[in-house]
Amino acid sequence: MAIAQLSSSALYSHPSLARLWKKVHLTCSPFCRRPAVRRLYTQPATVLRSLLRHAPYSFIALGCAEGLKESLLLRKLPKPTLLLTADTCLSMAKIAARKLPARAKIARRIDLTSPSSISRILTTPISPSKSKAPSPARLITLFGVLPNLDPFSLLRRLAKNMGPNDLLLFSANLAPGENGRRGALRVLPQYDNPLTHKWLQGVALRTRPRLSPGSIHFGVYPDTTQSSLSRIEARWVVENKPTHTLFSSRRPTLSQVESWIQTSGLTRIHQWIEPKGEEGVWLTSRKA
Repeated sequence: MAIAQLSSSALYSHPSLARLWKKVHLTCSPFCRRPAVRRLYTQPATVLRSLLRHAPYSFIALGCAEGLKESLLLRKLPKPTLLLTADTCLSMAKIAARKLPARAKIARRIDLTSPSSISRILTTPISPSKSKAPSPARLITLFGVLPNLDPFSLLRRLAKNMGPNDLLLFSANLAPGENGRRGALRVLPQYDNPLTHKWLQGVALRTRPRLSPGSIHFGVYPDTTQSSLSRIEARWVVENKPTHTLFSSRRPTLSQVESWIQTSGLTRIHQWIEPKGEEGVWLTSRKA
């Protein structure tokens, strides 16, 4: 029997699920538990200040949740002329917009699995100005969500919708070391814990049509689109048979992320990797 994959939007489809996710993040995420991971989101500021040269720029935060990572970065950068926050959960995007500094702010809902949704955010003019002056540079961030989606397809769609002066700063949770499966097994306890189970139980209860009574099982599996890529999955198991994947997180090796960048139409400008090799941040631009 085929295993159905829940849409990523189902994980935050109700404010109660968004609150549970926030509790999981604050309690289990290395970002919240380890200063070295948080420093990843301030380190790009020096390079970005040089590239932006203190000129007016727009800041587009994709999949921003409540803007925790973006806030660390923006503390080190000049205030953007315009801020657009976009997330599957609009209420979280609005919280991020209130929290982050900018002269003008917009919050939008986005489906990062939808090419048309991405295109609407990145190609529709977001400045209220009617001036014919050249548009300012755009700094686009994608923090914390790439491993939960099809990463190559998402990076390719973003590259397609980027302008020649746009910068894309994205993060990825990594499988430390050179062996993807062994690295993913090392970080599995970050997911397979009581609080994450509680969140995903809530997701299962709200899924429609209703799921048959079952339980959640975590494991490491090969990705369906790239067999060498390891994926941590939470599966809904009914009578010892998995019926749905409630949640998945791809854990690429460093070399796999580099291959995605090279083949998606992007060029790497710089990268920052935290000491344990479990998370990294990449600054890229569109290939000329």
